[in-house]
Amino acid sequence: MLFTDPLYKYIIDLVMPNSCPFCGKLLIWDRLLCDDCEADMPEKFREELKIGNVDGAVGAFYYEDKIIGQIYSLKRGGNVNNFAELSSRIIAERLTEQGISDKIDIVTAVPMYLGKKLTRGRNQAELLASFVADAISKRTDFSLLARRKDTTEQHKLEKAERLKHAEEVYAMNRKHTDISGKTVLICDDVITTGATIGVCAKVLKTAGAAEVYACSAAVSVIDKM
Repeated sequence: MLFTDPLYKYIIDLVMPNSCPFCGKLLIWDRLLCDDCEADMPEKFREELKIGNVDGAVGAFYYEDKIIGQIYSLKRGGNVNNFAELSSRIIAERLTEQGISDKIDIVTAVPMYLGKKLTRGRNQAELLASFVADAISKRTDFSLLARRKDTTEQHKLEKAERLKHAEEVYAMNRKHTDISGKTVLICDDVITTGATIGVCAKVLKTAGAAEVYACSAAVSVIDKM
């Protein structure tokens, strides 16, 4: 992927100096974090995630403290490539540890309604998916899933409402490629209750996917040990 290409990073650094995503300190072009933040990096998420219709799921960080700000930046803009690449490397490690990486045929993302994507300038889940796909040397396909127009913010709903809402808005794209017998990895920026990921996995399996795995840059865990 272009964003992880060393030559691209070097050239971009000449125009937009590289900086640490957590503290903003200027960095040499090929670094993701400064020494201080690397030594005091937010806690990685290593718990087991169980989500309905999903064959396995991993996350990079807990959704707390500094990570909340990074997720907001992923959604709203700013220099987010370092955090996305850092998260993707951790996700790739976890997928490899669990023997999932080699199974993956396609990497996709939780879809965003087109109007919202145009307003924000990106779908943060697709951005993360692109970095993850590059980290595990797999191809992306963002034509699989679609989200119907809806103004409801999923994170503002109660847990019991999220599943019903997700079932109403997520579906297969009418022009999706054939995924019969394929193993799909679906990415999102944050996994909270797992309702969105679970519904998207169900949709993919209904369309023929053999297995569906999931990953996210952050995981919201209410009862953290």
